[in-house]
Amino acid sequence: MPRKKYRMIGLPEDLYLQCEEIVRSGRHGYSSVSELVKDGVRRRLEELKKFFEEKTAK
Repeated sequence: MPRKKYRMIGLPEDLYLQCEEIVRSGRHGYSSVSELVKDGVRRRLEELKKFFEEKTAK
């Protein structure tokens, strides 16, 4: 199976530090900031997809 390609993005330091705090707390099940950010982006993309599907269905 081919490896996934990755892209680098910038994240303001204040957001990174908030993410790091969540990861360090251990209360939400994330093992890294990358994992938290990927999950957040996936969830937001799902929300947007549903929103636009509903909007175009009208």
